[in-house]
Amino acid sequence: MSRRSLLEVSTAAAFSAVLPFPSPSLAADDKGKVVVFGGSGYVGAYVSEILAGKGYSVISVSRRSPTDQSSAVTKILGKSPSKGVDYVALDASSADLSKVLAGSTAAISCVGVAPGGANQRDGNGAVNIRIADAAKAAGVKRFVYVSVASELANGTAKFLLGDYLKGKAEAEGAVKKDFPESSLVVKPAIIAGGPPGEIRPPGPPGMKAASVEEVAKAVVSGALGEKSGIIDGNSAIAAN
Repeated sequence: MSRRSLLEVSTAAAFSAVLPFPSPSLAADDKGKVVVFGGSGYVGAYVSEILAGKGYSVISVSRRSPTDQSSAVTKILGKSPSKGVDYVALDASSADLSKVLAGSTAAISCVGVAPGGANQRDGNGAVNIRIADAAKAAGVKRFVYVSVASELANGTAKFLLGDYLKGKAEAEGAVKKDFPESSLVVKPAIIAGGPPGEIRPPGPPGMKAASVEEVAKAVVSGALGEKSGIIDGNSAIAAN
């Protein structure tokens, strides 16, 4: 091997060794990178799939291992995830998020603790405040957050889901502060078709559920800059 060839191989190996996160090779039609926190969850899996189908490189962030994330998404979608989605294991409540967010055009948070879970206020509030602040510091242009419909938050559910709703409200405030003109808050009520055993916010009798595909499409519209502000309630989501 020539001296020049040896230098090229050594340089490439050294560069690969310092890359902390997956760096998908960008195809000619690649439209940019979007980071989806909670990308292997129910809504996040569909969001990631839609974005990948539109030619975006998607980074799914979760506390779960990449293998577990991929398995979870396969169960949710009923098929293997698209090749345009890479999985990163990070705890968004404590890890350095700057590197995974670097170079992304948009960040999306589907992160939250379902009703009945532990530490619902911080699991819906503090962690999302941290994600929004990190995205702003990283220079991300757009931010999308999945919250909960006002008709639930202002109804009888507020007596049952106090910490859950307080956390969601705190996260919404942080998103509006950090991204006042370039964010979208999507606020579904109940979502149809959740995986067995997954808890959904309880809705009043007769409330029509939104499909997960409708919710995901609304989220993607925010990441692509097609919608900003708030999409509140299942009727508004369906009309998006």
